[in-house]
Amino acid sequence: MLEHMSPWEYTEVRKVLGHGSGFDSPGFREIRRVAKPLGEAFHAAHERAGLTLVEVYTRGREFEELYTLAEQLIEFDERVIVWRVRHFKVVQRVIGADVIGTQGTPVEVMGRLINHSFYPELWDVRNELTRMNLPE
Repeated sequence: MLEHMSPWEYTEVRKVLGHGSGFDSPGFREIRRVAKPLGEAFHAAHERAGLTLVEVYTRGREFEELYTLAEQLIEFDERVIVWRVRHFKVVQRVIGADVIGTQGTPVEVMGRLINHSFYPELWDVRNELTRMNLPE
């Protein structure tokens, strides 16, 4: 809905938000709550199988369930990152980039959070896989 309001119209909505923000919404709070245990369960599973993260990918057809789970975690993470970017841009569009957001935090701080990942190791393993196949 924020995208359909003018910045001036939003000033009225903001008065009733208090210190609430998209990052404090029940939905996003639940995402943050479940992300860590999901990652822990994945890591426990690939360690039980005796595999490194690289092996989860290089032997992915042999360990299809682990590979699929890794990719589902990446998909989940990517969707959250895209939401963060979208939320940041909507906030920037509506209230500006050089102001204080509803939580009392500068909007620019929100911009730095868009690069946060729940599973950075799953993103990083791609670098390792690519380096393994580069000619020397």
